[in-house]
Amino acid sequence: MDGELEVIRRIAARVAPRGGVSVGIGDDAAVLDDGTVLALDMVVDGVHVRRSTHSPSDIGHTALAVNISDVAAMGAIPVAAMVGLGLPADVGAGEVDAMYRAMEDLARTHAMSIVGGDVSACPVLSLSVAIIGRAPEGIRPVLRSGARAGDVLVVTGPLGASAAGLLCLDHPDAGAGDRGALIAAHLRPQPQAAHGRHLAEAGATAMIDISDGLLLDADRVARASGLAAVIDLDAVPRAAGVDAVSGAVGMDAALLACTGGEDYQLLAALPPEAGREPHLHVVGHLESGGPGVRAMRAGRDVTPERLGWEHRGGASAPAQPPPQG
Repeated sequence: MDGELEVIRRIAARVAPRGGVSVGIGDDAAVLDDGTVLALDMVVDGVHVRRSTHSPSDIGHTALAVNISDVAAMGAIPVAAMVGLGLPADVGAGEVDAMYRAMEDLARTHAMSIVGGDVSACPVLSLSVAIIGRAPEGIRPVLRSGARAGDVLVVTGPLGASAAGLLCLDHPDAGAGDRGALIAAHLRPQPQAAHGRHLAEAGATAMIDISDGLLLDADRVARASGLAAVIDLDAVPRAAGVDAVSGAVGMDAALLACTGGEDYQLLAALPPEAGREPHLHVVGHLESGGPGVRAMRAGRDVTPERLGWEHRGGASAPAQPPPQG
């Protein structure tokens, strides 16, 4: 069967938004006419998480975190979530309790509620979370498609920690002093909800959460906006320890940070005159031209063949297991 992006295109061609819906398939979330945002992400054992490395608490946290991240990418505030829980026979009550304690802890942190869901037997552990959010008063949700030529591209924090943490789990000698922090970044992604709201208020013209890798997600914004995104690899901030892990396993640190995925930082397009918070890092810009992304290093185009992870489509560049979301 086709890769993830082609499957989504095929589905989108067969359905259409109707009354009350202003944005359907194709963004981080759907948008209703009143500014309500709706999203759904799945977490499946052996695809997005591994029970051999992720505790039940890690899995529960991740399932809700990746959905909050989608709401954050719209500049919206998470309000409530419903959880579809697929349980194999070897998952006990204590593990279910741990998953829901972790989800409730994260929900409390973001002043949102878990309000229901469904439970079913399933061959593998899976959590399908549907989330609802609302745009702040006076702010419309930020789409992927609103960027303009001349906008700068910013990220909300360093990249590569999760991908490096996954490598640490698979390579016990990698990571040295940063090993614990890198593994924690992989096991417990932190959605950037407050940053998303601030970016929306600052006039972000487009936004996306970095779930599948900076280059792939920048490509999505560029194509949705009909522009070319230019990423300066040397300007991309890398988390502490990424360079050491990359060196230990023979990978290019900048490409690992830009294609590894699971960062759940936000990538936003801002007008060049917009005020920028100190934590924002300018990593590139948007310009007129054939839609897509180019990765530049010292003036040379070094765009890899694979920009990041695509479910059903194969490994990222460099090769990584699939990220959540």
